[in-house]
Amino acid sequence: MELFALDSLIKEIPKRINFQKLSEKHVLAHPDLRCGNIIVTSDLHILGIIDWEFTSAIPLQLFTPPSWIMGHDPSTLRIATGIHRGNIFPEFCGVLKDMCHTSIACTQLWHDWGLEDERPRQDYMYDIKQVSPLMQILRQPCSLIEVYYSSIFPKLFGPEACKDTVMSEFFADDKNREFLEQVEVQMKNSQRYTDHLRKHNLLVEDDRIQLIQEFLEKTKFLVQGEQT
Repeated sequence: MELFALDSLIKEIPKRINFQKLSEKHVLAHPDLRCGNIIVTSDLHILGIIDWEFTSAIPLQLFTPPSWIMGHDPSTLRIATGIHRGNIFPEFCGVLKDMCHTSIACTQLWHDWGLEDERPRQDYMYDIKQVSPLMQILRQPCSLIEVYYSSIFPKLFGPEACKDTVMSEFFADDKNREFLEQVEVQMKNSQRYTDHLRKHNLLVEDDRIQLIQEFLEKTKFLVQGEQT
């Protein structure tokens, strides 16, 4: 799953990020603006923000709203209940637009994120909703699987696309034979490590482990089929 996602991202990133403009302007960005890092009053006025140790200057083009606002933060998806993640960003845009009347900073954000006409910029296909999940993965590579298959895969292959079918077709293509070899190596390494953990009673069985094992079984048959 990781190899397929990474190959897909390599093709998608140049379509969404204009590398020629990355050096034009930089901003100071907090990489982890999750809800727990934002201190607010009882009426939700912001008092302060914590966990600044990983803050850095990034190209303005890669500066996006917090991932929980955009709807693809893995932690928020597991913790938050009663809130449809697709409703947060439109509400955020509405508040930001209203604040433009009284705040220069909000007006600047509205412009920087290309929200003036509520449609993507046309110069290099900039779309904050499509750049944001890419940035989440770059900030936190461990979120690759959850963010890619929940926020990127449906837009590339359609909301009804079956990822197992799409991946099977991908690996069945002769030009992707190199990826099959990598899958086989990773399968062997994963099985060896799993056996080690199980032997020493260190393996914690959970739903995610079961899903991984099921996918490895499917991939194993695919690899064996290519070798015969």
